[in-house]
Amino acid sequence: MEWGVEMTVKYIKIYEDLRSKLDNKEYNYGDMLPTEMELSKIYGASRMTINKVIQMLQQEERVVRKRGKGTIVVEPPLDKDILKLTSFSEDMEKIGKVPGAKLVEYQMVFDVDDDTKERLELNDEDFVHIVKRVRTADGEPIAFDIDKISSKVAKKFEIEKLSGSIYSYFEADLQINITHSDFTIKAATVTKEVAKYLNLEAGDPILLVKHTTYTKQELPFEYCRTYYRADKYSLNLRAYR
Repeated sequence: MEWGVEMTVKYIKIYEDLRSKLDNKEYNYGDMLPTEMELSKIYGASRMTINKVIQMLQQEERVVRKRGKGTIVVEPPLDKDILKLTSFSEDMEKIGKVPGAKLVEYQMVFDVDDDTKERLELNDEDFVHIVKRVRTADGEPIAFDIDKISSKVAKKFEIEKLSGSIYSYFEADLQINITHSDFTIKAATVTKEVAKYLNLEAGDPILLVKHTTYTKQELPFEYCRTYYRADKYSLNLRAYR
């Protein structure tokens, strides 16, 4: 069956109406949408039209279909554009979420592992600050950071400042001019240690992002491993040919 102009217009109107209801939380996360038959009656449309609307919402990760249950409203993953260097706090504020950080552990480590030494170009007399934090959006745990900061840029930290944006602390308080960061992204499974902070089970899939951040003088000063909940976070990039 071919789609005429009238049917296409109806499809778009239904899609926009349902999407608006999801945005306005008329259907909350975890709620069941009405069945296709019920939606057909509500909108005066064929089941084929409703089916196409649901498919579009699925592609946008706004709903999922579960056999034997129906169509369930889900929370879309939080997106980050990795072509622009922004902090977790900035990313969350951009989409209307309230960012948070819970300090789990802070220590100064003088016996630095070889991998970190190489990444941060440390000498034998240098040390690192290790900061472990749970990152939240609207109070929900989204990520777990293990941050290593070179003593070349900071000999001591104000611990109370670590509950907010660490980049803001670097720039405003420590006067570090941040320019760029090198990223490595991979799929992984969560360890028992990290799982407990993210409300996950050991072995659950996660997104592991490693990055090394540089100053204007090309000095690597931060090496961070961040474990993101795979069901709550996504990274976007655009590739050109």
